[in-house]
Amino acid sequence: MPDSTDTTPDTTTIPANVPVCPVRGSVIYPTMVQHIDASRGLSIAAIDAAMAEEKTILIVSQRDKDVDDPQGKDLYDVGTLCNVLRVRKNADGTVQMLVSAIGRAKATGYTRTEFLRADVALLAPEPGKAVELTALTRELHEKFESLISGGKFLSSEAVQTIQGKEDVGEMADFIAFNMDFRLEDKQAVLELRRVTDRIRKVLTLLDGEAEVMSMQQKIRAQVKEEIDRNQREYYLREQMKVIQKELHGGEDGETDETDELKKKIEALGLLPDVKKEIDRELNRLSRMHPDAAEASVIRTYLTTITELPWNVRSDDQLDIGLAATVLDDDHYGLEKVKDRVLEFLAVRRLRKERAERGEIDAAEVNKGPILVFTGPPGVGKTSIAQSIAKSLGRKYVRIALGGARDESDIRGHRRTYIGAMPGRIIQGIRTAGTKNPVVLLDEVDKLGSGMQGDPSAALLEVLDPAQNGNFTDHYLGVPFDLSEVMFIATANYPEQIPPALMDRMEVIDFSSYIEQEKLEIAKRYLLPRQIGQNGLKPNQIAITDSALEKLISHYTREAGVRNLEREIGTVARKVARRVASSEVKRAKVTDKELDRYLGQARYMPEHENREDMVGVATGMFYTPVGGDILFIETSVSPGRGMLLTGQLGDVMKESARAALTYAKTNGDRFGISKERIDESEIHIHVPAGGIPKEGPSAGGAMLTSIISALTGIPARKDVAMTGEITLTGRYLPIGGLKEKVLGARRAGITHIIMPKANEGDLRDIPQHLLSSMTFHPAETADQVLDVALVGGLKALEARGNGGGSVAPETKPKPSRRKRGGDEAVATA
Repeated sequence: MPDSTDTTPDTTTIPANVPVCPVRGSVIYPTMVQHIDASRGLSIAAIDAAMAEEKTILIVSQRDKDVDDPQGKDLYDVGTLCNVLRVRKNADGTVQMLVSAIGRAKATGYTRTEFLRADVALLAPEPGKAVELTALTRELHEKFESLISGGKFLSSEAVQTIQGKEDVGEMADFIAFNMDFRLEDKQAVLELRRVTDRIRKVLTLLDGEAEVMSMQQKIRAQVKEEIDRNQREYYLREQMKVIQKELHGGEDGETDETDELKKKIEALGLLPDVKKEIDRELNRLSRMHPDAAEASVIRTYLTTITELPWNVRSDDQLDIGLAATVLDDDHYGLEKVKDRVLEFLAVRRLRKERAERGEIDAAEVNKGPILVFTGPPGVGKTSIAQSIAKSLGRKYVRIALGGARDESDIRGHRRTYIGAMPGRIIQGIRTAGTKNPVVLLDEVDKLGSGMQGDPSAALLEVLDPAQNGNFTDHYLGVPFDLSEVMFIATANYPEQIPPALMDRMEVIDFSSYIEQEKLEIAKRYLLPRQIGQNGLKPNQIAITDSALEKLISHYTREAGVRNLEREIGTVARKVARRVASSEVKRAKVTDKELDRYLGQARYMPEHENREDMVGVATGMFYTPVGGDILFIETSVSPGRGMLLTGQLGDVMKESARAALTYAKTNGDRFGISKERIDESEIHIHVPAGGIPKEGPSAGGAMLTSIISALTGIPARKDVAMTGEITLTGRYLPIGGLKEKVLGARRAGITHIIMPKANEGDLRDIPQHLLSSMTFHPAETADQVLDVALVGGLKALEARGNGGGSVAPETKPKPSRRKRGGDEAVATA
């Protein structure tokens, strides 16, 4: 405890300007001897200056303790003038100073160099009136002793020091120092020169402290009373249980929540191992106080157990005809997908019939591949899963997995964690209310892997028929049978699905809709739905087929129909506004009026050239949103080498180099001199340079463009081609033929050159396109050039020197195929 003296400071020996040591969160008072710890540079510098001068320093508090480098404005004006008795420097660079407080001092001005200095004036104490001082002294003694006896804790040394002070001013100072008052209040006590005012301030602070202590004691008593009441209720409840057992002849007559849970658990028909674990948790709950934190956790767990459909099933309606009707009513097109779904249901029906005859185990009925629907957005992957559930008569649950990065999303959290819950699989089963729903795992290709594990790895057990009969969720802690659940997954990019997970699934690919399919979907589903959603009646709006066709081709560019439905909704809303404002009673929207509702067309599909052009060949491409044509332009000018522009990828650049090499190799046959190629700069450009382009399938079009530019023979405007060219002139197969043909037909193309190896893909192209276009299967570059150039190979070789012979049957025959039992010739 700081010492105190009753000496009056000698003002004659005090310098007028002294170093200043700022302190944070504390105030010292006259007559005290106190240790000051200094770690800041300006404080240590001030202490060094004080030791070098008169060993006098001003201790003053900061207004804001968070300021690390205080200026004069950051300090109070009144501090405590002190003599430095001893200074000790520590090994860590800090300084400990022992000071003896001389008296209150006012800083009349601060200056700052390496440290703070201040001009100071001592504040002499003013005692006040004697009678008033006597009364305040008695009041201070009584109030302090009352506070201490009431339970306020101070060290016995501090209490003795305060009670032993004969000077009441010093007593007030020491009380303010030892009590946990706010810094502002302690500073206010320091600044009061008149002793009576200082005592009044301290008395006010002690009154506030007494009120806080009284409130603490009241709260403490209330808490104790609440605990005693809960404990008493617990004992009374236990006594009531015993009394009820006696009144009912020893039978358990409990009717509380524990009994209700017990009855529900008994009705679940759990397996013995599972029942044993659940009963153990139920017994723990019955022995706990109902308000205990652990009791709440167990109660929630048992409630979850009772809400799961352990033995609740929905009866399958394995009617193949009904399923086909449901799929046809809900979706237009998607014939291959519907066929595979019906095959899936047929196999399940046959297995069920065999199981009923006892030929196979009943567990074999539900075994089968996990279907994964892959394809671009908006083509009906999610909705066809709903139709499967509808046709089977099962409950349907959709679990969105896009962006899931935590294993607990699948397996759940362990019950030791606050806020633990089951994983999404078990939550979906609980929502369905049956143990054999159709569960759609949406966007499995977008699962992530984070610090909390890999959710795709957790799905391996869920989707493995050999393991999911005993799937254990971390929250449940007991196995749950998922073998009867029909899992269906969806993905946009199947290559992003982990291989181990993909191995457990069978891929069903959803291709892009053709324009005719989009038109039928819009007429049958989208338009009626948007009419109803926008408050219209069917007779208040009519959109012509030509308007829908233009909307599809000029206002949307997608594989599915989501944006198409949005645009139809926009038209419907604008019509609704006109009807609501009595501008019209009904509206008919034609293709010429679409601009009025939707503004200028956003997309302008490519169209075939108006005339045959030298150096311009037509290629084909496709993306996840559909197919289209592209033009490959070649220009020959004086110079050397080859220039490629149009934001081409590496593979496409290699196709251009291969095509040029083939042209050089066969230059004599085509009448192209070596000097013509070596002394020319061959510039190949693919328009729409802002769009990246990649792939080998433009090889044939590039070869045609280069040969046309070097020979001056025009390329046919009505021919588009797709296929990869090799250095030896082979024409190799490609992908996406259906989408490419659809895009070419939309652009007005009537002749298609394709690799002969892709002839099998023609069966995927609608009959009306096969009958309106001519397909030229090709195996060699010569066969491509014979169709693509005006005049064919004859025109080329007429320019040559007679070198090279034309193979017989150079021009490929048009493709002929049978469809629906009738012979259909795919020619114009």
